Amino acid sequence: MKLLFTSVLSVLFHYCFAQLNYIHPLPGSAMHHPEATIILKHGTLIDNISVLDKNLVEIHGSLSGAHSWTSRLSDDNRTVVIKPFPAFAYGEKVFVTVQSRLRTKAGAVVEGTSFTFSIMNEISAEQREQARLGLQKMETEHAQLPVFKEEDPYPLDSMPSYTINVNNNPAPGQHFFTSHKENSTSNWFSTIINNDGSIVWARDQANGGVDFKINESGYLTYYFAGWWVVMDSNFNKLDSFQCVNGYAIETDSHDFMMYPDGHVFLLAKNLQIMDMTPYGGIQNASVYGLVIQELDASKNLVFEWRSWDHFLVTDANAYTPLTNAIVNYCHGNSIEKDFDNHLMISCRNMNELTKINHETGDIIWRMGGDNNQFTFVNDNIPQHFQSQHDLRRLANGNILIYNNGNQLPVQISSAKEYALDEVNKIATLAWYYEHPDVNGNKVFSGATGNAQRLPNGNTLIDWGLATSSKGLPNFTEVDPDKNIVWEMTFDSIGYKSYRIHKYEWNPCSRITGYTMNATIKPTLVSLKWQAANGAKKYEIHYRIAGSQDWTVKTTGRTILKLTGLAASTKYEWRVKTLCTNDGAIASAFSETKTFKTKPQKDSENMNAELQAISIYPVPASTVITITIPTSGESLIRISNTLGRVVYESKTGLAGSGSAEVNVKDWPHGLYLVEVINGNQRYVEKAIVE
Repeated sequence: MKLLFTSVLSVLFHYCFAQLNYIHPLPGSAMHHPEATIILKHGTLIDNISVLDKNLVEIHGSLSGAHSWTSRLSDDNRTVVIKPFPAFAYGEKVFVTVQSRLRTKAGAVVEGTSFTFSIMNEISAEQREQARLGLQKMETEHAQLPVFKEEDPYPLDSMPSYTINVNNNPAPGQHFFTSHKENSTSNWFSTIINNDGSIVWARDQANGGVDFKINESGYLTYYFAGWWVVMDSNFNKLDSFQCVNGYAIETDSHDFMMYPDGHVFLLAKNLQIMDMTPYGGIQNASVYGLVIQELDASKNLVFEWRSWDHFLVTDANAYTPLTNAIVNYCHGNSIEKDFDNHLMISCRNMNELTKINHETGDIIWRMGGDNNQFTFVNDNIPQHFQSQHDLRRLANGNILIYNNGNQLPVQISSAKEYALDEVNKIATLAWYYEHPDVNGNKVFSGATGNAQRLPNGNTLIDWGLATSSKGLPNFTEVDPDKNIVWEMTFDSIGYKSYRIHKYEWNPCSRITGYTMNATIKPTLVSLKWQAANGAKKYEIHYRIAGSQDWTVKTTGRTILKLTGLAASTKYEWRVKTLCTNDGAIASAFSETKTFKTKPQKDSENMNAELQAISIYPVPASTVITITIPTSGESLIRISNTLGRVVYESKTGLAGSGSAEVNVKDWPHGLYLVEVINGNQRYVEKAIVE
């Protein structure tokens, strides 16, 4: 009976006091941005009502005093996001008390906690710019960039030419890359080519387009001017991402992962002004660390991991001096979710691969560098790898990296595959590839590059910034026996691509919703949409709004004229892409749009309402114009994806006409535009890039 009583007490204790397994900011940590978000994660589902408890948390800054806050539950139903406002003060200490008010779905009380963290000191615009220029110069020198002359015969706005040196039964698919000339004003070209070199698609991206690829979500993504841009398979821009909570301007171009659930992972190169005299350096050194952020489908910050909390600046390799005015001790250059949902990163300036617990933020293991925990077996070189890029988990359970090989006794780059025993910490070299010498030169790249394992077992390698001798390859595909089956070289010296990716890509694209428009004329309605990639023809469905049955039309054009519709009636319509003549291969439907027909006496009602307002251009960068032929005063209200109103004007549309809204300084992304006229409400989407 005593044993039973003890067991019951134990069960009750665990029932009443479930504990948090992730707290951000890490208790006792320092150098956080003033816009820091508090994140609490639990291992089981959280009751949303308890998240909204107004007494859940108390937040107090040593300089800024008490802070208000908002709270919400993320889409995983386990992560509580608490946003303090106003922002904290530079240099202050923050005190947080979480009361025992959260509840799990099962009814257990989540035990409260108290912790502190500190806010970074302010960095002036001049200090930040000096650090940026210094980092740019240091990384250029460290990468051992090739020297070349501006001998490219092609105009600035022309795409660089290339030669397919080998095309001997490579893996099927198309190659995705963005070419540009290092240390040059040449434009960047995001490009898709077939194995024979024929161009599927190319776009002049000015000075952007880094890491052009099909992401895990199925969308196309690339980096441009501080933003990660998302496109659909019609090459229309859908969204864009930056780091949040003060790190926007530090969003890094090395990697961006977007998953089917809408969650994204971004990297930030975070600057801190630090006293490096304990390490033989200077008192006010500019030191860069790594910040990893995960945003959920609503762009809430739900996970943040900082090198300041888990790495030491002394973890830098021997070729990253701590005595410089600029210290980039970490230099993270890849991130992805492992099969077990934990995170794997590559840190070039530490010669280290690291696995991070996605639930707690703790380090699971460290491989390579000064903190190596692994025993290496059958490796081809005793140094294993140096200044590596692009850590990826393979379908067979092994990992693949691109080993730049900086500072090795023999400077030659390679792709390396390791089989990992993560329990006993044993890394066995399973396969590697070094390119044969070309014209007596080793194929070596001091910076950039990647390796991709293809579905047929071949490996595609981007050699990055290889040396300047003519004839060295830019991209090579080899089979498992190391035979070169495909190879490409840019015709002019100095051209490169940060990464290359290959996919079997034959899209049957869904119509991009914001390209769909209905034009109402006195006797007909014209439905228009932008062409879809892979389309043979289109299937259009329309019906009176709220009715059950659709009327179906098929056309090979991107316009359909409808007649015989009911007057003064709201209709719904949608479009499906047919990618074979028999419709056996088809896309999903577009989003459903609406329009309203005019009254019967059109001559007396030329200003009759349209159900759809007109917004252009889409996307917009400076000004969006909103038009609607209606009478009387209207209200314009524009909200962001979080539902926050960012613009409202009660006099925007007076009578028939249009209104212009300046969006030049708005964050990139999707917005919802509402126009309210009397008891009528019109809704449309706008995109700001």
